Amino acid sequence: MSDNGTPTNGQQSAGGKRTVRVILAALAAALIAFCVWAMSVYAQGGDPLAWATGSAAFQTTADETDQATSQDTASLQESPQTTTVATDDVYAALASLQFDGTDVSLEKDAVHVVLSADGIWVEEASADAPTDMALACAQRSAALATWASGQGVGIPCVTWICEDGSGAVRMAITMPTDGAPTTGDLSALLSATTGYGISGNAYAQLDTGDVSQFAGIAPTLPDGTAVSIDAAVTSSGENLSASDVATRQKDVSSGTVGVTGSGTSTTSGSGASSSGSSSSSSATGTQSGSGSSNSAAQDAKVRVTVTIDARADGGSSSSYTVSLNPGATAYDALVATGASVNARSTAMGVYVAAVNGYAEKDQGGESGWKYAVNGSYPNYSAGVCTLSDGDAVTWVYVTSA
Repeated sequence: MSDNGTPTNGQQSAGGKRTVRVILAALAAALIAFCVWAMSVYAQGGDPLAWATGSAAFQTTADETDQATSQDTASLQESPQTTTVATDDVYAALASLQFDGTDVSLEKDAVHVVLSADGIWVEEASADAPTDMALACAQRSAALATWASGQGVGIPCVTWICEDGSGAVRMAITMPTDGAPTTGDLSALLSATTGYGISGNAYAQLDTGDVSQFAGIAPTLPDGTAVSIDAAVTSSGENLSASDVATRQKDVSSGTVGVTGSGTSTTSGSGASSSGSSSSSSATGTQSGSGSSNSAAQDAKVRVTVTIDARADGGSSSSYTVSLNPGATAYDALVATGASVNARSTAMGVYVAAVNGYAEKDQGGESGWKYAVNGSYPNYSAGVCTLSDGDAVTWVYVTSA
């Protein structure tokens, strides 16, 4: 240093070198720190140069990316799905129908289908023996109900109606689509229904002792009326002629005759729309109470009056005059009025649980239906109470025994 305090050239050179070394060391430390940070960001799926490329608004970690993808998938799953089922879809399902591994399919030319938001109706004619017929009806209705449930459009039930060669209903069954069984014997399948009925002729030949003739809510047609089933055994029996059944199948499948009416429908998750006609009628087979164009046969009929009194359950009282075959019973007379009847077999005989929707126990545990003939109340089943010409039968809803 000079006398006046100014550094010499050698001192200035040494100080400059120390300053450079300090700066380089700081830069090296900063570079190392940046590299460590960059590696950490890369490991997490980020972009350490986002500040330089202007992509900072789009950088995400791997976890955030997975979460976004999951949220997008959930949004797609929750978005409204439009699913439609048409009558042709039902026919296609019937053509490949299986129950518990057994082929129970039916081709389109053997059945008639009606589809609406209220359910699916299938009508067929069968020449099978009663036990085989009943099991097939139960299996097919359960299998179709399972298929309908899987379509996700809210079809509530399947009603299966089987007829003989003359068009008389042999069996009708309504199977809910919710929880329809996928296995089981006839008794188990029928216990899963909301209701069914078997004609007197078929039931008399049914090879099972644990199945009632009627149970639950009576199956209805597409227009809401009850399926007409003759509960009595008739002298003519069932018409299981192969040729007659084949003719009936052809007529049913074409929609020219039958109990389910005609028309085409489409149902979707948001409702149903229909086109074409939608008429319904009762079965055309021989039934109690049906008339005859032959005057001699008409003269042989037993004519009785029937009163149905449901006033105690909030209903009304109505009277009918019906013509029955000789040997007909008080229960036959009730069915002949065309009323919707829910009955079941018991150890004491047929028991009427409901008429036109007015059911036992509606007005307390002792309420239900009783019958009288000419003002007297028999102490035995209406199914064995035979009538004579001119009798007056009264079915009355009572609130106590």
